[in-house]
Amino acid sequence: MEGLKRRDALEIINALKAGTPPPVRLVHHLHVGRERWLEGMAWFLDAAKNADLSTVRFIVGDYGSGKTHFLRMTAHMALQRNFTVCEVTLSREVRLDRFNTVWRTMMANLATPSSEGEPEGIEGILNRWCQQVMDQERVTEELTELDNIPNIDPDFRKAMRGYLQAYVTEADRTVYLQWLKGDPIRPPGVRALIDRASARAMLRSLLLFFKKRLGYSGLALFLDELEVILDQSKRVRDGAYEVLRQFIDDADNVPSLLLLCSLTEQLTTDTNRGIPSYPALHQRIGGMIEGGFSETDYRSITVNLNRLPLNTDELFELAKRIRHVLEVAMDWQASGRVTDEILKVLVEQAQQQTEVPTLLFLVQVIVTLKKTKLLRTADQQKASIL
Repeated sequence: MEGLKRRDALEIINALKAGTPPPVRLVHHLHVGRERWLEGMAWFLDAAKNADLSTVRFIVGDYGSGKTHFLRMTAHMALQRNFTVCEVTLSREVRLDRFNTVWRTMMANLATPSSEGEPEGIEGILNRWCQQVMDQERVTEELTELDNIPNIDPDFRKAMRGYLQAYVTEADRTVYLQWLKGDPIRPPGVRALIDRASARAMLRSLLLFFKKRLGYSGLALFLDELEVILDQSKRVRDGAYEVLRQFIDDADNVPSLLLLCSLTEQLTTDTNRGIPSYPALHQRIGGMIEGGFSETDYRSITVNLNRLPLNTDELFELAKRIRHVLEVAMDWQASGRVTDEILKVLVEQAQQQTEVPTLLFLVQVIVTLKKTKLLRTADQQKASIL
């Protein structure tokens, strides 16, 4: 954690207080444990990069168990391997049954090593590509190279050509961006829309474009909080499960794609509302999820974080990291006031409680440290008055 800036330390603390892990560029500062399973993710990333392999994996765990943290650590490793990454968190606004909302979020949340994992969206990526081509004065050559990419959708190719030509001539590129984001609009020469019917072809084309023209290794796509589907109506649930099935099927035909889905165990076991309630999806992935986790096979299809809790040493290391983050954020030598012995007591108290989520433990450490800071400040004020 050497070189942690105060601004970044404050961002980490604020994220945890809001109930989320730090952003991708900072998440490694708080990572401990589960190393073998991250090695498994690294293996799949390397296979996607070097052999065009695509895969789907599932991260299972209760709230606060570290699912989103695990996804973002995987994103951190993906960026180190020159992948594009994209995190889509399902919600009332981003519904899986409404494909257009998911695709639009994907296009908005695309991130690259150049953006340090912060979302820059498809527009930022394309504008950087266009600028590089113009700087090298090779626009005509680039258009020819676009035409020579095999297995790319013709309409996607036309849209990329049109975007580059509009950028070069300083014409309006809005129509191409709207089409790429899934709006029901057709740029000149483009016949198809981006919808559920064309999703596989468009996702494959996007990946081929990223790899062949932009030099990226692939795409790491994360679908987070799938468990929100449980609280939706049957019609909406069935639509969501069908889109999820399509995403999983499409992954088999898209090169260099790592698709990670995070969900709670209830989603895998609830026969009335969960995946077992939708036979088409359950037949496709039920066996993979239910029997896919192995405590010895770190490349298993499923990573069940409920069965991989942090041990005493790992929780202690995590507490020390939080202490250091607060030292930087608050310009306070916390280690002299909150000793290792105090942190060990916090760890013991957490382990005595039943099923304390990792995220809740982190927040408890922050609260304890801040209380100590306030008490110290009050003592100093009292002494100055006396």
